[in-house]
Amino acid sequence: MNNLWRFLKRYYHVFLFLFLEGLSVYFISLNSYRQGSYVTTVANNVSGSVYSSLDNISSYFYLRSANNDLVQENLRLKKMVESSYVKVINGIHTKSDTVYKQMYSYIDARVISKTVNKRNNFFMLNKGYSSGVEKDMGVIAPNGVVGVVIKTTENFALVMSVLHQDSKLNVRNTRTKTTGTLIWNGKYYATGQVIDMPSSIAVKKGDTIVTSGFSRNFPEGVPVGKIKKFTKDSGTGFYNIDLNFFTDYNKLEYVYVVKNFFKMEQDRLMQGIDTTDNK
Repeated sequence: MNNLWRFLKRYYHVFLFLFLEGLSVYFISLNSYRQGSYVTTVANNVSGSVYSSLDNISSYFYLRSANNDLVQENLRLKKMVESSYVKVINGIHTKSDTVYKQMYSYIDARVISKTVNKRNNFFMLNKGYSSGVEKDMGVIAPNGVVGVVIKTTENFALVMSVLHQDSKLNVRNTRTKTTGTLIWNGKYYATGQVIDMPSSIAVKKGDTIVTSGFSRNFPEGVPVGKIKKFTKDSGTGFYNIDLNFFTDYNKLEYVYVVKNFFKMEQDRLMQGIDTTDNK
């Protein structure tokens, strides 16, 4: 405090000069249109520079969050490498005959329009069949599932979001290994529901829910969310579960479209079978 007082005492005349100078400019601008216009222009330029600098600072701190997301995404992709392949064992000598065939590949795309607060929500992507995107392909984000492609043109694709009344996805509790069905009740875009998960095996708040791998649209283990709360339905013997999605669908910008190389073979196998349950 003493140092500050000495500093102000030593340079008080400088601060007084600046104050009087500013006061003079203010009064001149009030009494002269030309000088007032000039002062206003200078003030606007200064304020514009300040806002630009503040925006750059804000963007810099946002990059930290974006970079963290990229780190997490790289980590998740590294963990997904094995899940993109299926093990094929030929013959008896498994040590020498075990090979891996690629089952999934990914097409990057950008979300160019979306809805999140309607009863039935959709995303539009900037990639279509010219980029290899086809109907019924799954779509995932850096932090979890997004939906399924329902229509394509040459350069665009329409995705039915998991935030849709007709969306049903088979999921699994990573701790208990029990499976259920992910649906959406149409209320809040950050929260989904899981049904058909048997109440005979205890679940816990905070349990992680991922894709089960039973779907032909998504590989096993794609993150979905964490259990927020749950109740038991005594009449059915299943849980009613609310979960918080890992993905913030309102901020979604970049996604990956999932190509299943074995889907046609799996579809042929299922021809003639009643598939009214989950895909």
